Amino acid sequence: MSDAKNAVTKRAGIVSAGTLLSRILGLVRESVIAAYFPKETIDAYQVAFMIPNSFRRLTAEGSFSISVTSVFSKIWAEDDIDRSRAFVRSALGFSLIFLLVLTATGVFGAKWFASAAGWGFKEDPHKFAMAVSLTRIMFPYILFISLTALAMGILNSAGRFFAPAFAPVLLNVSIIGCAVGLAGFMPNLGVDPIFAMAVGVIIGGIAQALLQLPSLRAIGLLVLPSLNILNRDLRRVLKMTLPMLIGAAAYQIGLFISTAFASTMGTGAVTYIQFANRLMELPLAVLVMAISTAALPSMAALKGEGKLDEMKIIFGHALRLALFVATPAMIALVVLAEPVITILYQRGLFTHDDVLKTAAALRLLALGICFVALLRQTVPVFYSLEKVKIPVIMTMVNIVVYISTALLLMKPFGYLGLCVAVSLAASVQALGLIIILRKLIGPLSLQKTFLNWLRMLSACVPMAAAVYAVSLLGRWEIGGNSALNIGVLALAVLTGIVMYFIFAYIVRVPEMKELLGAVRARSIR
Repeated sequence: MSDAKNAVTKRAGIVSAGTLLSRILGLVRESVIAAYFPKETIDAYQVAFMIPNSFRRLTAEGSFSISVTSVFSKIWAEDDIDRSRAFVRSALGFSLIFLLVLTATGVFGAKWFASAAGWGFKEDPHKFAMAVSLTRIMFPYILFISLTALAMGILNSAGRFFAPAFAPVLLNVSIIGCAVGLAGFMPNLGVDPIFAMAVGVIIGGIAQALLQLPSLRAIGLLVLPSLNILNRDLRRVLKMTLPMLIGAAAYQIGLFISTAFASTMGTGAVTYIQFANRLMELPLAVLVMAISTAALPSMAALKGEGKLDEMKIIFGHALRLALFVATPAMIALVVLAEPVITILYQRGLFTHDDVLKTAAALRLLALGICFVALLRQTVPVFYSLEKVKIPVIMTMVNIVVYISTALLLMKPFGYLGLCVAVSLAASVQALGLIIILRKLIGPLSLQKTFLNWLRMLSACVPMAAAVYAVSLLGRWEIGGNSALNIGVLALAVLTGIVMYFIFAYIVRVPEMKELLGAVRARSIR
């Protein structure tokens, strides 16, 4: 079992490296957007990009792709290449048909989608028209990213993590390149410079799909599509996916409502929440999702072999690893919200007042990081067990809690009330799923996990104090280009990492011991 746990940790390292690079470039992308474009056009772009990007939960990051990984992991473990090829051909053929229909619907229905996601923009006809046009241009992105996700699921199941992990880097490089190199030429074409971002999205989507092809060829699965809907493995995937579509639809509705609420909060609200959410997602995507991505094939294979107890061990290990990184990230983002946002965004058209408003949103969103980490480790277990209806139901619960809380808080607290609603809804969903999972498969060593988490929190107390003390050296009101501020933030981050590791070792956090063991083993080699 230690080999399986080590495999998860190693795979998570590969995924983390690719995701870290992508997320760093994503922050550079957001910084470029903040500096180059006014908030009015950024709001329109954020809503328009959210529309096709949100469908990734249906066709890429969730639902179909996760079902593919769960089923194909078991096929690949049987070492049957003919069956594997037949499945990939059938899945590719089905995906192409479905995605082409979805893309056409999005392009021709762009006005309806933009109206649903940004109803507050209707008071500004120019902003609304821009959101509609950007949606129409960027919606085909869902075709390319979904085909990429299908390839990623197959490659991850086959133990190939490099190309899937580094693919998102190409999207950010493309968008940054188009923003810097193409935006200035857009007025010559009679369009707003923000449309350069839309061009970058499409180019990036195509590049991500192309990157997967050599790896597919290397394992003998670069095949032509077929329309064999009767393929038994594809039908298993569809059987798993159909209930999940309900949950994905609920998520879509919730995301549209969230963005629509923000669009009524005045100029900049959408941007403040999106920028804050980007920072909150950094530790979740770089480390927490990497652990989940690495653990899913192992858990699915163990379930297929009937080794439920071993699968539970892998889940517990993944859960504690996720909390080990999510807990200090939560504390650090709360303490360093203003310094981080100042360095990333305060230049050009993005003022310090914008920084303070974004920082307030970030602090509230960051409070939910540990619960989101629990959520993202727990949902894949249900997929491995092929109990997909339960996450669907809990997604609906999330939406109900979010809408109820948002309606209660948005009037007195504005866009900050929406941030509180996000964190509260995630906590209810995560805790609900863990309680249900324990009833479904028995004890999950939750007491051990909780005690470990308390140790992690205790290690974060001196870390937070040290980081806050260092941050007082900065003059954050003067902006992100200040050498003093850049140096202070770098020192604060380094201090936080060192302090957390030291005190995690002192209070005997088991994951810290595992990390040190892995480092020693690598140095011996």
